[in-house]
Amino acid sequence: MSERHDRVRWHRRLDSLADDPTALRLVLHPVVDVVAGRVAGYEALSRFDSRLPTEAWFDAARALGRSPEVDRLVLSRALPLQATLPHGTFLTVNASPTSLREPEVLDTLLAHDLSSVIVEVTEHADCAPYDLLEPLRRLRARGAKIALDDVGTGHSGLLRMAVLRPEMVKVDLQLVRGVAGDLVKRSLVQFLGQCAARLDAWIVAEGVETTEELDVLTSMGVPLVQGFLLAHPDAAFQQLSPAAASLLAAAAPARRPDQGRRLASELTRRTKTVRTAVEASEIAAADCAPVVVVDHQDVPQLLVLPAPRPGDSPRVTRIDVTLAPETAVADVAERAVARHPATRFDPVVCTDATGRYVGVVGVEDVLLDLARHPGGPGEVDLRATATVPATRSVR
Repeated sequence: MSERHDRVRWHRRLDSLADDPTALRLVLHPVVDVVAGRVAGYEALSRFDSRLPTEAWFDAARALGRSPEVDRLVLSRALPLQATLPHGTFLTVNASPTSLREPEVLDTLLAHDLSSVIVEVTEHADCAPYDLLEPLRRLRARGAKIALDDVGTGHSGLLRMAVLRPEMVKVDLQLVRGVAGDLVKRSLVQFLGQCAARLDAWIVAEGVETTEELDVLTSMGVPLVQGFLLAHPDAAFQQLSPAAASLLAAAAPARRPDQGRRLASELTRRTKTVRTAVEASEIAAADCAPVVVVDHQDVPQLLVLPAPRPGDSPRVTRIDVTLAPETAVADVAERAVARHPATRFDPVVCTDATGRYVGVVGVEDVLLDLARHPGGPGEVDLRATATVPATRSVR
């Protein structure tokens, strides 16, 4: 009887939430780029007008089969926030695998331009990863990138990573907590970082709360972190505080040295940039050279390549992943071959710390450079994942 009454109470609470959406408020938790020392993006988190913990609401919604209803409400409130995103940052929104298979939830997402949005697939519900391929394909077609949440625990396993090929991998806080004194946890974080690099994805360490954790993760080359040590969730798009900046500066000496590493900046060349794909196609055809389409703040959006054969049209591809000029040449090669076969040998686009266009690196130049300078680091540098996603500024 008690369980039945509890279910009735939760149904009433969820009904009340649907009737009064103001009972839900959102806070934004910064994701910090430890290399650039800046906020790279913001995760939209739910807070309910109740003394009950947030997780209890989502647990009840799952138990009652109402997760899609709650997720849709949160998404409808969160997605408009991208209109005021600070330049060069992204917005992360959460959705369960169950919700992403519901037309109403998917339509809520697809109604927006998702070029500055990362859709984070939560791990709370089991789901065959192949069932998510079509929903995620449609989201990517609207410009979204995909993140896997809480990787290393629960349902977010290696198979899901291999099938869904996320652009971001978030390491569960249970692996991050105490990583400074636990060799096994450090090895697992390093392993997940290497897996992410092979998928051409960023890795984020969640739940960083101590300077020891930050120092260890930084020394390992983990590029993005999230946790109360550097920033708490807030109603506004907060920037990095002076105290957090000082912590990052103190952790900087722990980063692996770059002596002897050849960098992408040595091979980067600037191409012509324009504002439209039509103009870029005309220039690419006339010059037989790549052209990059940028927005009004010089953030790259499209790469236009000359036609491979006479009579064909230039090839236009959307720029999803960029690299920093300070990425090692060997790491550029690792990232390039991780791309889809159709774009594997396209030039790699480089951007600065704010996402603005710097230039391109030709894959053929990378291969020639590696042939002239054989050898290099024996392990993947996780910093290769540090570049902020190429996002369209919508301010």
